[in-house]
Amino acid sequence: MKIKTLISISLALVILIFADACKVKNPLEGAKLILNYDILNTYINVQFQDAATGNLIGFNDNTQVRVIVTGDGSEAVLDNTGVQKDEYKSSNGFMGLALNPNTEFVPSNTNPIKFTLVAKLDGYISTSQSMTITEEGTYNVKIVMTDISNPPNGVIVQEEKGVGNLEAGSGTVQEEIGIKTQGDELEIIIPEGTVIKDGNGNPLGGSLDITLVYFDNLLDESLAAFPGGLMTRVNQNGETLDGAFFSAGFAAIEITDENGVSAETFEENPVLLNMGIQAPTYNPETQASIAAGDQLPVYSYNTDNGEWTLEQTVTVESGSRSDFMATAELTHLSYWNFDWFWSFYCTYGVQFKFVGDYAGCGCAEVSGIMRKQADNTFFSYIYFYACDGQLNPTYYAPADMPVYIDWIDNGCSGIVVQEDMTYIDNLCSTDIIEVTLTTNGANRTNITVDASAYCVSNPDVEIRPTYGAYFRPVDSYCWRWSFMYNGYVEICDVEIGKEYVIGTYFNGEWYETNYTVQSADIFLWDIQLPSEACEQIF
Repeated sequence: MKIKTLISISLALVILIFADACKVKNPLEGAKLILNYDILNTYINVQFQDAATGNLIGFNDNTQVRVIVTGDGSEAVLDNTGVQKDEYKSSNGFMGLALNPNTEFVPSNTNPIKFTLVAKLDGYISTSQSMTITEEGTYNVKIVMTDISNPPNGVIVQEEKGVGNLEAGSGTVQEEIGIKTQGDELEIIIPEGTVIKDGNGNPLGGSLDITLVYFDNLLDESLAAFPGGLMTRVNQNGETLDGAFFSAGFAAIEITDENGVSAETFEENPVLLNMGIQAPTYNPETQASIAAGDQLPVYSYNTDNGEWTLEQTVTVESGSRSDFMATAELTHLSYWNFDWFWSFYCTYGVQFKFVGDYAGCGCAEVSGIMRKQADNTFFSYIYFYACDGQLNPTYYAPADMPVYIDWIDNGCSGIVVQEDMTYIDNLCSTDIIEVTLTTNGANRTNITVDASAYCVSNPDVEIRPTYGAYFRPVDSYCWRWSFMYNGYVEICDVEIGKEYVIGTYFNGEWYETNYTVQSADIFLWDIQLPSEACEQIF
């Protein structure tokens, strides 16, 4: 594991003012040393959500999502305590990352920090989130993942076990194997004579277990869980491009032999992948619904680094049971996306100004679903931490793509957007879009949380964290977020008399406490850190 010394060195400079030993000691009897954990300037707060249930992954059993960071800017990424690791893990569905504040990693228009978060969890479809950061601040991200055993609406899983037979020693398919979903959305055909090998070039043997996963390209639930996201980064003819997908369908394929060895490559014959395509699918190149004869690019997805690569272009044909279909020839296994890539992008785009009733709060969390005007399909979730009088810019947006925001009122907050939808013809214009906030609740107030952390080994040192804090009613799982600075966080728009859960992610661990709101008040929260975290600090 790679450990950055950024935080430990900075804290040592503060500590040495008071002590001359390598471990912190209390120089004044009865006094406490206070360490403000505020040297990071850019935070990335991540939530991992199950696509079918909508719940945070691991919130009930602390199942941990594993995350690696790839891309040119990966060296800039730390966890929210300033430690850089080869792999990060979620806790209770949350994860906190940050950018190294050193000069070479300070994000700007001329120094964009680009990286990809690749998320993996056994039993789930691997996915990723590409990010480009051009300004210091806080970024909230939601990564939606699909449980193969419990997929969301629009995701179809077809599993076949013990099919076919491979010649021992050569991995040669003895007779053609064909597997398809019940609605003909997806079909794979492995011709007789095909040689199937693993990632090390060794042949598979015996019968096969084959799993096909199809993602519908028109339904919200499947598009929200689209592996790699629709706003992404691709490798196209050796060039890395930022852009957006207009998908005609997605397929994930897994093949293992009777010994559990995973297939990677096909030799002697290509494997045929037939994708059924729905008639309302929008082709941005023709600016019309898909039609027979349209040219459709096919991209493969690398689950190790989250990168899409253009593999081939196929011709759309009229379908038999589906409206249309397209066939790709595969020489290796991957995730496969049949889609058009929109590569027109801008660094900065429209700015949003939130006006109206903040319910006595300086800031409010606002979210919505961005949809394409062309076909009304889901494009991405969008999140704002809106503050009164401030502008919220759009970063790295697709240009000349008419969209609209379908604002979300999930009942968590009394502060909501007055308009149902906001239409934007070009995300890359210089317009300032005014959005009105209003309140729809009564008997509400604000509280201040005063949080401090301590180590049992050094009880006279008080650590004041600067991270994000999450809160929710005890009887609801819709979390809201607020910024914590040097241990203080203002939690706005909470209901008097209601019990709330307040939590934060720190050093790979989730900490939470409960508090019943009585009035505008200050709530003291002491957090005991584990020994591993304390060893990094002291």
